[in-house]
Formats: sequence, structure tokens, C-alpha cells
Amino acid sequence: MTSGPAPKKADGSAATVGDVASAATVGDVAARAGVSRATVSYTFTQPNRVSPDLRRRVLEAADELGYVGNDAARRLRVGHSLALGLLVSNMSNPVYAELAAGAEAEAAAHGRFILVANSDESPARERAYLNFFESQQVSGILAAPVGDVPAELLGLRERGTPFVLVGVAPGPHSYPAISGDNERGGYLAASHLLAQGRRRLVFIGGAHPHVDLRLAGAERAVAEFPEPAALEIIRIQVQTAKVGEAVARTLLRRSATGFPDGIVAGNDLLALGLLHGLIVGGIRVPEDLSLVGYDDIEFADFAIVPLTTIRHPSAALGASAVRILLGMESEQDTKGRFEPELVVRATSLPVAGDDDHPGALS
Repeated sequence: MTSGPAPKKADGSAATVGDVASAATVGDVAARAGVSRATVSYTFTQPNRVSPDLRRRVLEAADELGYVGNDAARRLRVGHSLALGLLVSNMSNPVYAELAAGAEAEAAAHGRFILVANSDESPARERAYLNFFESQQVSGILAAPVGDVPAELLGLRERGTPFVLVGVAPGPHSYPAISGDNERGGYLAASHLLAQGRRRLVFIGGAHPHVDLRLAGAERAVAEFPEPAALEIIRIQVQTAKVGEAVARTLLRRSATGFPDGIVAGNDLLALGLLHGLIVGGIRVPEDLSLVGYDDIEFADFAIVPLTTIRHPSAALGASAVRILLGMESEQDTKGRFEPELVVRATSLPVAGDDDHPGALS
């Protein structure tokens, strides 16, 4: 295992599997050699996929630019595996299965493999898996942690193992972080409910940076709406179908005046539990109450009342995270790529002009 500080790029950010220990970048080498970034990456990680002439041009350009500290090449020379680690917080959530599928497909296209670790919402288990990844000498890590970036992951980066956070980075960060626009997604969800005449909204979600942003978007939609409307917030520990059903039972105990007419759920699993509990309790969805989930998991379209939701590009995020680790693109390259989409189904009333609503699908 290499030691010492993590390789840095010219902008001060952390190096990736395909980056360098000097000021030169993969893009610099590609431009000098007149080839693509992918060709540069393959030259150092899978040279058999590159013709002798292109390899020679890339290596000459690397030498001219002082691109001698290629992290992927160094790792392979000292015995690091072709494996990348993927750490997720709850594999029972189909979102993470989609994330893993996207990462695995992209990794396979570049001769890499994915080791998937499920922390099951346990910080202790998360730390154990990070130690395991280090013992296996993975070349990089894709991380969707339980909460904030764990100290162990930052320590791995300092010892030379790069990572990409698939999520929202807390403040300024020197490591790559990619996610969908969660604030925009929450705004779309609440705006849709308001547009169909709902005025007593409830946001139900767990304590997670993504969910916090979804809530902020819903709050913005209510604040900007020209008519009086209210948004109640119900916080929960975990966003599962079982918890959603339990929350539905508590709502059913309310009086008619205190009962919401629109709900934004922090994710689809939670929304499906709410849907089941409300229907069992005699609530007509969407006649009495409209419901919007988040993520557009496969089950959303097969519920007894198909779920209106916000589509989240999980597989694309996984694939992009792999490309960043391999130095084939940067965090900046992904800006604007993962926009959320409102998918209108039967748990909400149709709204005139929905087809023209940003992100709406027919």
C-alpha cells in the first residue's frame, strides 16, 4: 500500500484512478497526443486495447508533460487489483440496485470489476467495509454512505485510494461528488400537488442530505405559490415501506380538518407504504389525497395505484462515478446531466398543462 498524501491535481482537488501526481491531467495528455481521454486511460490501465502507435504517442506526450505519476498505472504495477469498491447504505432500496447495475456495466466495459458492500444503515458496518476495501487494495471507491463522508473514507484517500461520493458533499470538497438535483426534484413534486388544487401538504422523510434538499425544494414551491398553502414536515428515522404504513396509521387518527390533501414522500419505498396504509384505512387516492414519491423505482409503476414520482437517474450516476474514477471525465463534466423528471401516474390528479411542465412525462 502506498503511503503519504493523496496525489493532487493542479486545482488542488484529489487525484483519481486516472489522474496524475503532477500538474498535468489526462485531458492535457490527450490534447498533446491528439487522442481521446479514454485512449490515455486505456494506455495506462489496459494497454492491449491500444495500438502500438497510439501507445507510443500517449507515452511520449506523458513524458513531455511530466505525467509520470499516473495513479492507475502505479497501482497496477504495485499489485493493486482491477476491482473498484461500491459502498451503499441500504441495498434493499432498489435505487442502490440500479446504481450498482450502472456501475457494474460501465466497469465491465473498461475491464474492471465492482465489489458491492451494503452497510445496511450501520456506520460501524460501513467502517468495516472500508477497511475491507483497503485490505483488498481496490483501485478506487464509489461511496453512497449512511450520512456524511466517513473519516475512514477520507483516510483512504490520503493514503492514495481515490473515491467518488455519489451524493451531496457537505460544503467545499476536494474529492469528486455527483448527484441529481434533489432540490429541483422536491420543487417539482410540491408544485405538481399545488397545481392540482392541494393546499394542505405534508412532507415526510428521513434525516439525509438528499432528503433535506428535497424538503427545501418543496418549501420553495409553497413559498413561491401565489395562493395560501401550508407544508407540514414529518421526520422519520428510516424511509421504508413499513415506516410509511405506520405513518399512514398516525395520519388516519387525525380529524378531517387536520388531514392533509397532498403528500410528498422522501422516497418511493416510503410512499408505497403510505399508499398501502391510506387505502386500507379507507382513504381514496387520488380523490381524497394525492401522493408523490421520489426515485421512480420499478415497483412504483406496479402499485395497486401506480405512483406519481420523481425520476432519479441512479444507473447513470453509477456509470458516471466509474468514469470519474478512471479519469475519463470529471465532476464538472457531469453538471446538469442528472436532472430530475416528474412522472405523473394515478396517485395524483391530472393537471391541465402537465405535459408542458418542466420534467413532466405523459
